[in-house]
Amino acid sequence: MTLDDLKERFTSEARVTWERIQESTAYNQLKDRYDNMTPGMQKLSIIGVSALVALIILSIPYGYYSTSQDYVTDFEGKRMTIRELLKVTRESSDVPQIPQAPPISSLQGIVDSQIQSAHLLPEQIKGTQTVSNNSKLIPSNLTEGMLEVSLAKLNLHQILDMGHRLQSINPSVKLKDMVMSANREDSRYFDVVFKLVALAVPAPPEVAPPEPPSKGSRKKIQNEDE
Repeated sequence: MTLDDLKERFTSEARVTWERIQESTAYNQLKDRYDNMTPGMQKLSIIGVSALVALIILSIPYGYYSTSQDYVTDFEGKRMTIRELLKVTRESSDVPQIPQAPPISSLQGIVDSQIQSAHLLPEQIKGTQTVSNNSKLIPSNLTEGMLEVSLAKLNLHQILDMGHRLQSINPSVKLKDMVMSANREDSRYFDVVFKLVALAVPAPPEVAPPEPPSKGSRKKIQNEDE
């Protein structure tokens, strides 16, 4: 079928459809109303109908455009979510492994050595003892124990130095509290109580060593080499 035949067929079908519309009751009623209108109203009707037809024609590409914009917005949202997930995955893989805290008995010996290395006087050292965990911030099942260090007649420099020493013992040993009060005998110095908590860090999983190859596999490898 040639292009001329298609054009002729479309023209004939359009003519038949237009004749059917002209023969309909609704068309005749509208035509009668249009003929009874004033010239101004007829112009307004033509403008309104033209605008309605143009709006219907333009609504088709606008619908496709609106749908495509929704697809683009959905794609950008999913892409941003995937980027955030990849970022979180990379950050979680870069988190360093936290070592386990030393036992409380060993931690007490480490604290005593730190006090001795600070060159404090015997009268400034009140003692170190283990205490129960009554903190609401850190549950008891997440700690290995708590240690209380009591010192007296310290100046500000000594307080800062001891706090830094105790905080730097182990990444899993945290300085939970520090209670400081003026010394009763000499208000120029302070009595300080440090509370250290050892966190219960789980041990890293043990990696099983690779199994040695069996004798049969060794013979097979040797035969292949030969």
